[in-house]
Amino acid sequence: MISSKTARILYAIVASILIILFWRNIGFVTTLFDIPDNSILGLSIKALFLTLAAWILTIVVIKPKELFSFLGLSSNILKGFGITLLCVLPLYLIFPLFGELNTKLTFSELYDRAILTGFKEELVFRAFMFGLLFRYAKTGFFWAVILPALYFGSVHLYQGHDVLSALAAFGVTFIGALYFSWMYVEWNFNIWIPVGLHILMNGAWHIFTMEGTEVAAGGLISNIARLISIALAIGITIYYHKKSGKKVFDYSIWRF
Repeated sequence: MISSKTARILYAIVASILIILFWRNIGFVTTLFDIPDNSILGLSIKALFLTLAAWILTIVVIKPKELFSFLGLSSNILKGFGITLLCVLPLYLIFPLFGELNTKLTFSELYDRAILTGFKEELVFRAFMFGLLFRYAKTGFFWAVILPALYFGSVHLYQGHDVLSALAAFGVTFIGALYFSWMYVEWNFNIWIPVGLHILMNGAWHIFTMEGTEVAAGGLISNIARLISIALAIGITIYYHKKSGKKVFDYSIWRF
C-alpha cells in the first residue's frame, strides 16, 4: 500500500484520468459483443464494465474486503433513498403544476438518462474520484471536490446552444457536484444518498416537460424548485446532525 501522502494524491489523480479515459472509450464493449449500443442491455453492460473498472482501480490501494465500505456501497440503501425522496419532493410537487407529463419518454430513455446516469456518475465522480482524494489521500474537502466537479461540469457543456448557455450548464452542474459531495460526506459516505438525489432530480427533468428541463441549466421555475429541494436537503442534514450531537463541516476544508 502507498504510504506517502504525495504518492496517494498522485495515484488518485492518475486513477481518475484512467477511469475517465476508459469511460470515454467504453463503446468498444458493446462492439465486442455485437450488442446495440443504446439498447437496455448495451447500456447495462457498459455500466457494469465501468463499475468493474472503478473497483479494480480502487483495490489497487484499498483492501478488497473494504471495497464496498470505501465506496459507500455497503451503506443503508433504504435510508439513502428515503432521505432523497423527501429532499426531492418539491420537484415532484412543483413540476406538475407548471409543466406536463412527457408522454414521449420511453423506459429506455429514463433508464439511461436518470437511473444509469445517476448511478454511474455518482460512483465515478463521488465514490471513486472524490473518495480517493478525500478519504484515501486525506486532502481537504475543497481540493478533493474540485477535480471531479470541474470534469462533471465540463461533460455537460454540450447542453448549451451558445457560449453563455454552455457556461450556465457548466455552472449548474459544477454546483451540483459540490452539493452531492457535501451530502455524501455529511451522511457518513452513504453513496445511495447522492445516487438517489441524482436519479430523482434527473428523473423529474425527463418525466415532466416545462421551460428549461431540456437542458441541465434549467429555467426559472425549475431552478426555483431545485433551490427549494437543495435548501430542504441542507435543512434536513443540519437537523439530523444536531439531533445526533454532530457538527456540520466537521472536517478539513482547505488542507492539501
